[in-house]
Amino acid sequence: MEVLRVNEEEKLEVLKRLAEKALKELEEAYKRLPDTDNGKAYLFRGKERVRLMLNILEEG
Repeated sequence: MEVLRVNEEEKLEVLKRLAEKALKELEEAYKRLPDTDNGKAYLFRGKERVRLMLNILEEG
């Protein structure tokens, strides 16, 4: 079995795409929850964490 070697740039690109997809899904879920649901606070914090990760990845 051959081991796939991935360089750091490729790893960062994959992480960036995953974070972008997660952010999009969190934003959609946030829009769909009723305003009275406490889950919105959890989604908002998760969305902000993913946004922060994206900012870090884009800087690096």
